[in-house]
Amino acid sequence: MKIAVLGAGAMGSVFGARLAKGGADVTLLDVNDAHLTAINEGGLQVDLDEGAEVISLPALRPEAFKGPVDLVLLFTKTFHTEAALRAIAPQIGAAHVLSLQNGIGNAERLQEHLPAAQILLGMTMTPAEFIAPGKVASHGPAATAFYSLDGTDRPILHQMAEALRHGGIEAVIDPQIQAAIWEKAAFNCAMNALCALTDGTPGAIGVSKPARALASEVAREAISVANALTIPADLTKVEALMSKACAHHLMHEPSMLQDRKAGRRTEIDALNGAVATQGERLGLQVPVNRTLASLVHLFETAVPFRASHLSKS
Repeated sequence: MKIAVLGAGAMGSVFGARLAKGGADVTLLDVNDAHLTAINEGGLQVDLDEGAEVISLPALRPEAFKGPVDLVLLFTKTFHTEAALRAIAPQIGAAHVLSLQNGIGNAERLQEHLPAAQILLGMTMTPAEFIAPGKVASHGPAATAFYSLDGTDRPILHQMAEALRHGGIEAVIDPQIQAAIWEKAAFNCAMNALCALTDGTPGAIGVSKPARALASEVAREAISVANALTIPADLTKVEALMSKACAHHLMHEPSMLQDRKAGRRTEIDALNGAVATQGERLGLQVPVNRTLASLVHLFETAVPFRASHLSKS
């Protein structure tokens, strides 16, 4: 398979490396020039459970990609989806696009650019960290599920599952992918937002009874919205994911915390903010998610505001 990984940050680079290890023809596409240069000059350094190694694969800016491609694996931040797809629109053609992005609403964003028959949706619980330009790490179980947007069992699903398994990623073709997406979103609403606001990690949440109770309430609100949308998401599965993260990913910094510390925009609007918006539309009470979304937005505003005023004093 010829696969383009669109959005080769931590997660995209880990997936690109594993797919290339498994024999796929992979090209990484990103706008981080330092990361691209490091990969092209010295290969992609990956630190995995099975050891550290260097993977040679091409890394380009999206507008420089010429194709052809069988599958586009989409890992950009949700608010970059439109610009990223526009950048490679001529090369997509009839290729399928698999979104493994965080959050809620990715299907709707993709449908603005592609026919439903070309869209695949999924979720991954694979941990990934960006260490430095050209260097990423992933430690812990790598599990990924996906299916077609229109509910058709297409050959591309089985081809992708085989490619992922050859690269060491557990792949599940899941007709109930919407439930899995909402369960991961509920998990991220709880863990990512709390870690981002406290400089914490799953381990810190795990040892704090008040924090665990708060995380559970955040997840409960999110699952209540999914269920009101007739999506059979299961709160017990989310609780199990949180327990696993608290026990085994003790010091992992979620992407939202990494973004907040780096002064980057977070994906809060696709997580807690989306739960709050959907809940309001459905007439549900989701006050904890709304509050967390507001607090993360305050961080995004307050830090640059303070910095700009200190520089003038």
